[in-house]
Amino acid sequence: MTIAETGVLRPIAMSVLTRRAGPGADLAALGATAGRAYEDLAGVLVPLIGQAGFEAVTTRALHLAQREYPSELAADTEQGDAFSRVSSWLKQQDAPLAAAAAATMFSTLGGLLVTFIGETLTMRLLRKAWPDGFSDSSSEEKPT
Repeated sequence: MTIAETGVLRPIAMSVLTRRAGPGADLAALGATAGRAYEDLAGVLVPLIGQAGFEAVTTRALHLAQREYPSELAADTEQGDAFSRVSSWLKQQDAPLAAAAAATMFSTLGGLLVTFIGETLTMRLLRKAWPDGFSDSSSEEKPT
């Protein structure tokens, strides 16, 4: 069973978002936090898979996350770069659910990476991008 199948990625993403935005963050703060988390991820992934690859994985992760967190204005998510679409989608979520929606999108993106580049490399890159998501022992990578 992989980390994507066991749901390890979602708590990591949620930890990054809640630690950075703070408890009870409003939708604007959460959007800004998601943007910073996305840029941190881009910083480690773009050199490996390229900008087009990162955009493609993000777009696919958004598409899959929209199944769990649909929005009424899905057509708006078809324009702009990948994170603009993610940002637009997050703004359409109910404020209490926006953090969970963002965590779902990021964990889905991580799951796609596991499929493409493997679990070990994915976890190494996520740790590099989001060290604050791994600061507690409950989300430490387990040896396989």
